[in-house]
Amino acid sequence: MTASPAAEGGAVGGDSPSGGPSESTSGDGEPSRKRARAENTKDTIDADVDAPNPGPPPFEALPIYGEHKRAVSSLAFAPSARSGNSSSALCVSASADGSAKLWDITKNLTEIADAKKKDVDAHPQPKRLEAKLNLFGHSRGINDVAWSPTGDYLATASDDKTLRLWSAETGDAFVEFKGHTNFVFSCRFSPQSNLLVSGSFDETVKLWDIRCGDCVATLPAHSNPVTGVDFNRDGTCIVSGSYDGLVRIWDTATGECLKTVYAEGNPPVGSVRFSPNGKFVLCGTLDSKLRLYDVSGGRDHGTFGGQHRGNRPQPRGGKCSKTYAGHANAKFCAFASFFTANPKRQSVVSGSEDGKVYIYDLQSRKIRQTLEGHHDAVLAVDAHDSLELIGSGGMANDKTVRFWGPSR
Repeated sequence: MTASPAAEGGAVGGDSPSGGPSESTSGDGEPSRKRARAENTKDTIDADVDAPNPGPPPFEALPIYGEHKRAVSSLAFAPSARSGNSSSALCVSASADGSAKLWDITKNLTEIADAKKKDVDAHPQPKRLEAKLNLFGHSRGINDVAWSPTGDYLATASDDKTLRLWSAETGDAFVEFKGHTNFVFSCRFSPQSNLLVSGSFDETVKLWDIRCGDCVATLPAHSNPVTGVDFNRDGTCIVSGSYDGLVRIWDTATGECLKTVYAEGNPPVGSVRFSPNGKFVLCGTLDSKLRLYDVSGGRDHGTFGGQHRGNRPQPRGGKCSKTYAGHANAKFCAFASFFTANPKRQSVVSGSEDGKVYIYDLQSRKIRQTLEGHHDAVLAVDAHDSLELIGSGGMANDKTVRFWGPSR
């Protein structure tokens, strides 16, 4: 049984999720994270799916691809800080086959760009990539993979109930983290690269010291599997999301729950991610919506929306600033990412169960473009932090890692 999903951008200022000027708003080969279809929510405005898309499509499939033996569950681009070279393009993908693969497409991008300048095809037929590194060690499928902010390490979360720390240079396994009692769904490094946070089917969030592998804190975070975790930009807060429908913000130092948010109808949460400026959380839910919550400000007290969940009042959460709709996501946990490499077209990128990748305009919420090329549901997506580059991974009937760049 193999589960699949739920990285953070650069530290920039401003009040919009990406840090730019803000806009006023009104408000078994498959991953195992199947869920029953959730009820549709009614509390926010859908994206305009049929809006015209002026001009040529900004992205197209690049003539290169990677491949796994089973479904691709997660992928992530290396931070630019890794090499100090913003043109470096390293991507790691993880799979239900129990492996993680590191792809270096820097040279390929140069070849493709040169061919476009000469008005010829760099590769008339898509070229299958050879992985730079193959990471083997987990006994079951891998659900999530993450880069350390320095780019020196990789972390993987697996159905074998463990996490592992790897060298991004050699592929050597350094540390095995044991302590979860069920599948580990999600993992992220702290900005200082000294801590690792994980979310598990055992309903807990754990903090780990990456130097020795010790668990330094366990948060009894949710009443259902934890599907996503992330650190904010300075590492002082952690966000977690769960099938119980809750998104919670935690104080990293004390373990105190600072905020709790949830959508009307309480749809299961499939992924969570802090915005690059740390003021917003992007939350994917199994009602085919992405919601952007404003979680800035200090500690909240009382209940959210004047409501209680169970017998305990919950700390009040942030306002839902935007909702993105158009993609299909009702069964599996699909990732979403912020695309901020080009300030002129800041976007939200989402996987979808219809086999497409959806690109939403960050501010207007309209669909900019859908990317077609996979032959099964797409759960794994990520966007490079400094290049106009998107990566995506398909499920069991596809098994490929594909890359997308500007068409001109």
